Amino acid sequence: MKYLRWPTLFGALLISSLAIAQVPVVTLGPDFAEPGDGWDKLMQLKNGNTVFLHFSKKDGLLVNIYDTTRALKVTDTVHTQLWNAADLESTEIDGIFEINGQPVIFLQQLVKYNPVMYRLVLDAETGRLLREDKLGELPSVQHRSVFIDDNLATHDMYVEKDACSDYYAVALFSGAPVRKTDSIRERIRVLHFSPAHELINSGWFYLGDSSYSYFSYINMAVKGKEKVYLSTVGFNAKRKEGDAGAKVLFSMLSPDSAAFAHEVLDYTAGFGNVGGNIQVAGSQVKMLLYVSSKQKEGYTGIMMNTFQAYTGKLRKHVQLSFPELSRNVQQNLGYKEDYKGAPQRLYLNEDGSSTLLMESFSFFKQGNSQLNKLHTNLGDIGITLLDTSGRENATLAVSKYQVITGVCEPFQLQRRSKSEWVFRNKITALNTNTWLSYDYIPVPGVSFVLFNDYLQYLDTGGQDKVRKPLKFATDANFVCYRFYNGKMERLFLFGMPEVTKGYACMMGAADYNAQTRVYATLLISRKGLEKKANIAWIRF
Repeated sequence: MKYLRWPTLFGALLISSLAIAQVPVVTLGPDFAEPGDGWDKLMQLKNGNTVFLHFSKKDGLLVNIYDTTRALKVTDTVHTQLWNAADLESTEIDGIFEINGQPVIFLQQLVKYNPVMYRLVLDAETGRLLREDKLGELPSVQHRSVFIDDNLATHDMYVEKDACSDYYAVALFSGAPVRKTDSIRERIRVLHFSPAHELINSGWFYLGDSSYSYFSYINMAVKGKEKVYLSTVGFNAKRKEGDAGAKVLFSMLSPDSAAFAHEVLDYTAGFGNVGGNIQVAGSQVKMLLYVSSKQKEGYTGIMMNTFQAYTGKLRKHVQLSFPELSRNVQQNLGYKEDYKGAPQRLYLNEDGSSTLLMESFSFFKQGNSQLNKLHTNLGDIGITLLDTSGRENATLAVSKYQVITGVCEPFQLQRRSKSEWVFRNKITALNTNTWLSYDYIPVPGVSFVLFNDYLQYLDTGGQDKVRKPLKFATDANFVCYRFYNGKMERLFLFGMPEVTKGYACMMGAADYNAQTRVYATLLISRKGLEKKANIAWIRF
């Protein structure tokens, strides 16, 4: 069965001899016990070390460091003074990055119902805590939410790092109902930091004409020390005279200003429940928007906006469409209609071309508990390579079927890449999310798709009505699909799985280094009733 459809021109550019030789090579670290409840994250540092972080409800933050020979050199527990590691259930991770050669963790925790953000800086050789700082605090979460026309006033904090440098920014959104004593200009603040963690600028986010009182956060991006870009939806709780309804704003903070400059996107009037991602490439800034309610016959609900990097002015916007991807799934996966996946991650190239990762979602309710009655089916994979104008150059489609407890939102893979996470495993099933969805690894001439699935369903295709979704990590097997020269090949990187033997990987813990082409992940091997864990380094 063929799952791949590449246009002829793109296929002609592939070098088959290179692709055939491109066989992933696996290196395993020492065995250890399967990690317990919590969150796991791997980091491949510039010094060659690999850091394995385990956030444990029982033991706090555990750090393991592997050297360049893949040998374990450090095992330690991080002891903090500000962040309460024992209260993991009130903690969320807003980002984990390498900054100035060191692992830096941004944590948010409820302290007497007030969200507080902390920054932990670790030593890259010893894992020791070098510094711990409180970056900001929001008013209590005990307030009535402002939710109008599918837009929720954001009451939260976010952190984003520049992909090309170690500058980063923190945004603090206060979304409680506006009171008469509130200053409308001091409800949203953005802090811009240097690689040395020095505050280089601080700006307030507001509109000079006060046309909107509430804002819903979409995304943020940083361009070195020069700019911070912020995307939001502005709306009002009550209609004002001349109010055109909710609109998307693209806003920019410059180092010589203490307030944002705004570009209002008039074509987004009435948009609600907007997801998006901002990325910087050279002199341009791209903002991808997704509005699920606009995903109708003939429309994907996905829009690409291009801005001038220094002025923040909108140059153009296009409604993306994927006729080649739809033909792909119809021909190879048995679809009767167009592919209607939600965007999960955007890779932007310097020349303005891009790769868009998508995944089909469907939602259902099951059970009576408010905590676990909502579920999401994570379905087939759709990947499209777009030129600078947003047209398809090549497409890839793979059959997959998984289910998670809870609602999976668009751009989940984008957030997972920087380790955004909330401790939610009061119910065991909720902790399976880290095993699900997929990863995409592009290298010259070849590309790879990685995910966990039931072994017995790998050959059945996406339209098999008797197929059951993957629910439990203990039943999963890790598969790698290699695509080259218009062909697909399935690889089992750790050995051939059997009924009593299998291999699964924590997708949420993984880290890919594009320069070395090494994908580091957490492997759980099972043989009968016995399990063991290893760090696996896969060189593509």
